[in-house]
Amino acid sequence: MRFVTLYLSVLLFMLVGIQSGSAQEKVFPGGSGVGLVPPSGLVLSTSFSGFEDAAKGTSIVVTELPVEAYAPIAAKFNPEGLRETGIEAAGPPQDWPVEGAVVSKLIRGSQTAAGIKYRKWIVLVGAKATTAMVTVQIPDGVAGGLSDADVENALRTIAVRTPPSLEEQIAALPFKLADTAGFRPVRVIAGATYLLTEGPNDVAANSSQPMVIIASNLNTAPEPAARMDFAKQAFASLTGIKDVRSDNETSSQADGAEWVEIDGSAKDSASDDPLYVAQIARFETSRYVRAILIVRDSEKDKFSDRFRKLAKSMTIN
Repeated sequence: MRFVTLYLSVLLFMLVGIQSGSAQEKVFPGGSGVGLVPPSGLVLSTSFSGFEDAAKGTSIVVTELPVEAYAPIAAKFNPEGLRETGIEAAGPPQDWPVEGAVVSKLIRGSQTAAGIKYRKWIVLVGAKATTAMVTVQIPDGVAGGLSDADVENALRTIAVRTPPSLEEQIAALPFKLADTAGFRPVRVIAGATYLLTEGPNDVAANSSQPMVIIASNLNTAPEPAARMDFAKQAFASLTGIKDVRSDNETSSQADGAEWVEIDGSAKDSASDDPLYVAQIARFETSRYVRAILIVRDSEKDKFSDRFRKLAKSMTIN
């Protein structure tokens, strides 16, 4: 399940540091298949699939994954497994009611990022057609912030419905690809991450197919002086691969944006296959989007130019 693990790692990298409106009926962000009644003060986010109160740094992120992702995630959905992601759970998972789910679990905990401690709730949902995670993050000590009861009342309203088509999800993304360069769309994650591949399988195991991830920002873009370091950290942060090495790092200006390009090598964590890894990020004043290619090193020449064509067609809405 390297495909699942890797794009979850991209999402978790982006969620750290989110500076993340009120309704009486369930709201499904971006037309997604998972929704809830948002607590007072939180509104639909324009940057990710979920809700936020930017002034208080509070967010609820709704992440949908393939149905087959439930088992490997559930195996890590415990205090020991979450500790690997920097989350300290307050106790073991408990059953949680979710309309339309086959199985659902809640874990409460905390996480410290950039010197700020956040209260966190994560609901893992297994349904017939999807796996979902609903993650609430609230910084400690914010005046007028949501209480534990406010959060858990909202989480009791989570519901799963028939998801929108992949085409509808792609259309709702905060960025566009003018050219997919022949790669096949696979999935949209959290309304902010787009997955593509080439080959028959949606879940690519042991580097059997190329994987392309397009990820937009869930937080503020770094200042120009910090962009290269940020891109290098993101390049080195991917899980499911190991021994990551950067061979080329460049920056250029084009199309009203700064483009930071990094490529190099790695190994597949499961199979030890040698890999080629490339990342191209488009930075604008306050936003960014980045494209990542992971492919067997022996297929670098087959896919690298196509990937660059795809990445250079990225625009931000």
